[in-house]
Amino acid sequence: MLRLGLSTLLASCLWAAFVKNLWNDGSGLAFDDAGDPTAYFWVHLLLAVTSFVLGTVIGALGLRGVRASRSSSD
Repeated sequence: MLRLGLSTLLASCLWAAFVKNLWNDGSGLAFDDAGDPTAYFWVHLLLAVTSFVLGTVIGALGLRGVRASRSSSD
């Protein structure tokens, strides 16, 4: 269980770093010449946020399941 929790935490940190790097992108993919976000930016931001939210929800459900199984076995 601890390994799963650490994996979820690591994935959250990686997504946060990805969004930070996406926001600071200077290659021209994420922002056009006027400084406006491109479709690349919005798609990748949506992917990162969706993954983070789903991971949080699944992690919370898993934690509730573990707690319930421990209390029922007592």
